[in-house]
Amino acid sequence: MASNRSLQSWLTHLESIHPLSMDFKLERIKNVLKNLNLGKIAPLIITVAGTNGKGSTSTTIASLYHAAGLRVGLFTSPHIWRFNERIRINLEEAEDQDIIAAFEAIEIARGEITLTYFEFATLAAFYLFKEKQVEVAILEVGLGGRLDSTNIIDADIAVITPIGIDHTAQLGNTIAEIAREKAGIIKPLAQVITAETAPNDSILKQVKEMDATLYQNGRDFHYQRLESGAFNYQFNEEPLLTLPAPNLKGLHQYQNAATAITALYVGAEKFKITPTQTHIANGLKDVKLEGRFQQLTRADSPTIYLDVTHNPQGAHVLKSLIADLRSEKGENFEIIALLGMLKDKDSVALAMPLKDSIQSWVTATIDDCERGQSGEALATKIQPIIQQTILVAPSIATGCQQVLEMARPQDIIIVFGSFHMMADSLNWFKENQYV
Repeated sequence: MASNRSLQSWLTHLESIHPLSMDFKLERIKNVLKNLNLGKIAPLIITVAGTNGKGSTSTTIASLYHAAGLRVGLFTSPHIWRFNERIRINLEEAEDQDIIAAFEAIEIARGEITLTYFEFATLAAFYLFKEKQVEVAILEVGLGGRLDSTNIIDADIAVITPIGIDHTAQLGNTIAEIAREKAGIIKPLAQVITAETAPNDSILKQVKEMDATLYQNGRDFHYQRLESGAFNYQFNEEPLLTLPAPNLKGLHQYQNAATAITALYVGAEKFKITPTQTHIANGLKDVKLEGRFQQLTRADSPTIYLDVTHNPQGAHVLKSLIADLRSEKGENFEIIALLGMLKDKDSVALAMPLKDSIQSWVTATIDDCERGQSGEALATKIQPIIQQTILVAPSIATGCQQVLEMARPQDIIIVFGSFHMMADSLNWFKENQYV
């Protein structure tokens, strides 16, 4: 393979060799990892699994450890703008040339072994974390846990965010089945942190079988939102801290932040550091993550929010965010939705909680991937739930234009339904001076 290949050329190559069917077995990627001979990629490895809040929690953990003075590697997925977002060193995106060097090493190490796009990305993160000598590696699970590529290395700390119904074809149709897959990241003698106050029995069973130590929300750590927006947090018998509101919007972000702070407390002992109010407050202030109820505002226009919500649990969170807006701004505005979804997502279950919260709907076509679907198909699915006329846009850009034409200055536009909605809509709003 020529060493002068650009990153974009490499990514095109990875897509072209991506196997048509995935076996969800780890032997292939384990063999390539063995050939890379990396050893342990960091002194402390934290893996984050769950249905909702994985990205926010992983990013917050990275920011907190960085604020505490440690060298941090963060692997998340998918990306919104460019591949480099997936691999960060000290919160900064990896450089093209570093990712290319990792891909070249992986290409040699794999020989005749086939790897998926995500497996290549995972190994590239491992390679760079070792190369850049990070002290803490934070890995966001891509799908499930037990059979995810990130799970080929044992986590010292396993973080499990709230679990709901998603990816049923791969993970199962019940919370118990899905929780069992997520619990697969719990390894012998690991430290385990659960964001939920009543973790599923599948998680508790795995904790017991692995002789792991459990830190449970509401038992081992507590948080309380204050009227000012700040919140109190306490880990076990440590001093009570009063901390600034999370940078990311929504009541659920307090739970994500508290879970992330717990991951700092649990891992701090390895580095002989004591988390301080200053470290934690600074870490929370530094968290930046696009597409999480991200607000775009221009003085002469409606307020626009972009959100990656794509499952029923996320829809309930979105409903509560809309209710917060109603309590803040009164009733003299309408919510206009621009929705685009992948065809394998449950659009009816997503629309159901939101049908009374949103006054007007536009569905947009996602056509940049095989799993995309037309705005017409999406509208047909949700119309019986919405029971109103739904406008259909042939593209995300056209949808952005349509919702702006529909909205009055006091109205609120929410773009959501998929990660695939984010880049095209952000691009359109930037080109039209809304960002």
